[in-house]
Amino acid sequence: MIEEKRKLEFLQEFLDTVEQKANLIGSRQTPFLQEVLPYINVEDEPTLIYFSKRDLKLQINGYLYFEDTNALNLYVVDYEPLFTNDSIPVVNMTTIKEVANKAKRFFTNVDSIFETADKSMEFLDLIKLIRSNRNEIEEVNIFVVSSKFYLTNKPIDLSIPGIETVNVHVWDMDRVYKLSEAEQGIRDFDIQFEEEYNSTIQLMHVPNPLGNGLIDCYIGAIPAALLAKLYDDWGPKLVERNVRSFLQARGGTNRGIRDTLKDSEQRELFVSYNNGISSVAKSGDIVQVGDSNLYEIKSLTSWQIVNGGQTTASIHQAYKNEIDLDGVYVQTKLTILNTAEVNTVQNVDRHDLEDQLIAKISEYANTQNKINKSDLLANTRFMSDIEKLSRNTWIPTLDNRKEESKWYFERARGQYMVDISRRLKGKEQTAFKKMYPKEKVITKVELAKYFMSWDGYPHVSSKGGEEAFKKFMDLNSQYWKQSLNTNDDGEVTKPIQNISNDFYKELIARRLINAYVAEIIDELKLKGYRANVIYYTVAMLGHLYKDRISLIEVWNKQGLSDEWRDVVRIIATNALNYLRESAGDQNVTQWAKKQGCWDGFIKESSAVLRALV
Repeated sequence: MIEEKRKLEFLQEFLDTVEQKANLIGSRQTPFLQEVLPYINVEDEPTLIYFSKRDLKLQINGYLYFEDTNALNLYVVDYEPLFTNDSIPVVNMTTIKEVANKAKRFFTNVDSIFETADKSMEFLDLIKLIRSNRNEIEEVNIFVVSSKFYLTNKPIDLSIPGIETVNVHVWDMDRVYKLSEAEQGIRDFDIQFEEEYNSTIQLMHVPNPLGNGLIDCYIGAIPAALLAKLYDDWGPKLVERNVRSFLQARGGTNRGIRDTLKDSEQRELFVSYNNGISSVAKSGDIVQVGDSNLYEIKSLTSWQIVNGGQTTASIHQAYKNEIDLDGVYVQTKLTILNTAEVNTVQNVDRHDLEDQLIAKISEYANTQNKINKSDLLANTRFMSDIEKLSRNTWIPTLDNRKEESKWYFERARGQYMVDISRRLKGKEQTAFKKMYPKEKVITKVELAKYFMSWDGYPHVSSKGGEEAFKKFMDLNSQYWKQSLNTNDDGEVTKPIQNISNDFYKELIARRLINAYVAEIIDELKLKGYRANVIYYTVAMLGHLYKDRISLIEVWNKQGLSDEWRDVVRIIATNALNYLRESAGDQNVTQWAKKQGCWDGFIKESSAVLRALV
């Protein structure tokens, strides 16, 4: 009941954010998809569109095409804002499949849609893409994004004539909630294998004669039945450090694992077929067996599976389906982090050291299931410092009243809503929302996109949050990454710099400029490519007039002055026309992601636009 209550509160806050944005732009499905997209593990950012024909049961809300793999992602939204406050809104398998079929029908009916479509509509780019690449597309991934909870967790099977592989990925609110919870920080917990499960794990110790005692590593195998029971009891806590792999098991359970476990003749080969799991723990009750190199694991503190979440979830599903797991073993690597001992010797922060080690282990161990760079770098000192400044820096007022609110930098996804849920309903939550209004929440990937646009990289922002975040971190590496300098005395380590309060204010100022531009573009009702037009308009504004726009002044005023409105209108209209005309036969959104697009915009338009002020 407590967990259900927390889910309801999370859902209410999530949908309230959507509804606020919906009131501004006049639609619900697009802002809902925008809120969910940061949780979805896609390296590039999809193009958001809207097409719906209820009578023909057709709908599409976004798409993304990967030319190198001939794979097409289609996004379709199932959004229902109304639900009773005392029960979780649930969606069943039949409804999810109906929603997925809307995207499938769009794909299979592109010819007839093209014949009747308004040729100025943005979704026409998707139709042209499908028609021109129909013979090359090998894989279609349909993402069903629902505002309800898909608790049955059953996979959806669809097929499309002529397409080799069709996958349906369900992103419901249960999935978003679990990912949000998992990112909020991990509390220590103990698993007593011997006492609670009447079992131990026997592993071989890996010699480490050259090490400094930072880690102890063990390798071997764990019984699949024990792993399934552990996951059944501890669930997401076992994979909080690898939330991506854990969540990818939903709706797309590895069929190879499932089929191998089902077949009694194949079952013994599981350990040969599967790469197993990599895990870390802070400590444990580990006893040497005689004089051998074999060790018995009796208990572990804060055991985390950093790679193999999908394997674990698939084995658990087989266990729940009463498949016999007797005699099945999963190869295992266990790393014990001796950070407590190192802390006392080297005078380093133990928690920072743990985060760095686990992030590296996760990054290097995860070759099949990609981990987002923004996930791995969320715990860097740089991100933590921005978070601290956002909690301590008041927003200036313009009428001499005392400051009442602050910007809220969301270092981990869902952090804001979790922060709200930790407070008592009523006065505590009201006071928190007054201090940190919803419209003042900014995520790390949003921050990156705003930074890149203003600093002259609109093509990088157009690639999406992950690409923008990578570039953002590279450009600001002096604040989180030590580097080597070469001088007459040889190589010396350059220390990490501290960010200043002004640096933080200028970050937020870039967001304020972006919002200012977005508001004007929405007023113009320009048809198509909204995100790209915003990025290119902000970039051109910065390119031409950066010396006349003080970011600190933007912070102090919490926005740009009205003198820039006409300038922004002209640049925005010019940007849209340029993107459409310069793209030629290319997809406009793909063209906007290229350096040549930005270079061409500067060459073709900067001379004319420079004379606006």
